[in-house]
Amino acid sequence: MRLPLPESLKRQLRPLPQWSAIASRDPQNTIAVAWKSGHQRVDVTHRNVVAALRPLTIAIGLNPAAEENAPASAASGLELVDRVTGAILGSLELGTTRPVEAPGVVLNLFEVTGGEDRCLGWVRRTIDTRLRQMRGRRTPDPYNFTLTPDALRELLVFYICPRPVVLVSVDDGQHSNIFPMDLIGPMGPHLFTLALRTTSQSVATMSSARRMAISSLPASHRETAYRLGAHHGQTKVDWSALPFGVVRSTTFGLPVPHIAPRIRELEAVHVETIGSHTFFVTRVVSDTGPTDGPLLHHTGGWHQHLRATRGHAFPAAG
Repeated sequence: MRLPLPESLKRQLRPLPQWSAIASRDPQNTIAVAWKSGHQRVDVTHRNVVAALRPLTIAIGLNPAAEENAPASAASGLELVDRVTGAILGSLELGTTRPVEAPGVVLNLFEVTGGEDRCLGWVRRTIDTRLRQMRGRRTPDPYNFTLTPDALRELLVFYICPRPVVLVSVDDGQHSNIFPMDLIGPMGPHLFTLALRTTSQSVATMSSARRMAISSLPASHRETAYRLGAHHGQTKVDWSALPFGVVRSTTFGLPVPHIAPRIRELEAVHVETIGSHTFFVTRVVSDTGPTDGPLLHHTGGWHQHLRATRGHAFPAAG
């Protein structure tokens, strides 16, 4: 007869959550992101996004001066820094770059070649990784987008900086949909990017219509966003069956949630396939403006754990 394990021991034998759904303002102001090359250091806090997951590829908006002054042979990378303590919480090593044509910004794609997480100590990080691998073998998730252990660790480093979760509305006259995304972000005041898995049914609709609307979500609507994740496999949605009412966006007339505190309409100016994802560079056509309320974001579970141990965890979403 096996004796039940104490609950305190059970907790120690569980890995930390990979992701934490949190409430944060947008744009977030807790983490600074810097691009480093040679002796240069450029703040790219609001100009760094994921362009693809396989291979893990980061898009960074740089000014021409930074491009010209970087030594051709210098390695580059990203540092993620706590704005309050000044501590470097994580870093990513970036490989060779290639430009993407986009109006008004020097947009470069970097494949991630390595990374370091400093949110957990080496011992706790090693144990946590091992526990996660053991659990994954016992209960594999058939819906998970599989990444190598190194790529997953590097992605979690990238998510030390909280990333907003939005609902994307698309309609090309034949197919329409609304679904959540967090591989998104600004590239300066007038450009915005989205990276959607190429197998998603909505890639063709977004590519043909080249018009879309993104809606921010109050942090209290976490479960709503997660339920709509099933829409990635659909080509048409019943707008009357959604868990919220819809209104029309100001310029394109796309259906958007009436609960959204901020709505931006986007027009694609560049579309290309990068590894596992289709990367959309868009122009912001309209913007209802930022909100001061807490919005749904994701951050890495290790980052949230660090903040919790120091007594200033992000408020949980939902």
